[in-house]
Amino acid sequence: MYLNVVRIITTMVVIILPTKNEAASIHTVITDIRNVFNRRIIVVDGHSVDGTRKIARKLGADVILDHGKGKGDALRTAFDYVFEYSNESVVFVDADGSYPVDRIPDLVNALKDCDMVIGDRVEFAPGSLSFLFRLGDWVSRALFRLLYGRKLDNLSGFRGMTRSAIEKMNLTEDGFGIETEITAKAARLGLRIKSVPIEYWKRDGRSKFRPVRDGLTVLRAMIRYRWWKPD
Repeated sequence: MYLNVVRIITTMVVIILPTKNEAASIHTVITDIRNVFNRRIIVVDGHSVDGTRKIARKLGADVILDHGKGKGDALRTAFDYVFEYSNESVVFVDADGSYPVDRIPDLVNALKDCDMVIGDRVEFAPGSLSFLFRLGDWVSRALFRLLYGRKLDNLSGFRGMTRSAIEKMNLTEDGFGIETEITAKAARLGLRIKSVPIEYWKRDGRSKFRPVRDGLTVLRAMIRYRWWKPD
């Protein structure tokens, strides 16, 4: 146990929380993160109107704004912000209360021996996903495995990544295609990827994911990056 604690403490990792109108969950999420991994937290906000940023600042998080284009834009903005002055790795997680942030130390420890670690949603709490969303998730994973030959959770919003891995990807997605872009490019680059099994919970507040429009965005990203080659 002592050795595990030392490894966590000596690993330089920044936590990134992409947010948009997450006032219902942001206090709990940040507090829970502080309880298990008291490191720098960056909230990258999509111009919330419900007080999300105010709550985050009161809890000591750094708060920055994205360009209002979507989740991919938020993550790319946060990566640029972190890497401008730092070589630290990152863990990013949705701030809606759907992911077990108490597992952040597990992702951080796994990241010491790989380029990317994915919180693999292997259990789904009651009410966490509707039948339509579960079906879409299953189809997405199956198609990703067919195209890339890897059994990975390409839609997970809970991941750890090294700076070098992110910089190799030249990320471009603005919206919900970002997780699939990241997973696809990691596979195409032959990066070392680990999965940590997690439970997925029912989110707080209303989901921003639109099944048809955003589902097509994910599908296009999956097909587009199958033949992507790094510069």
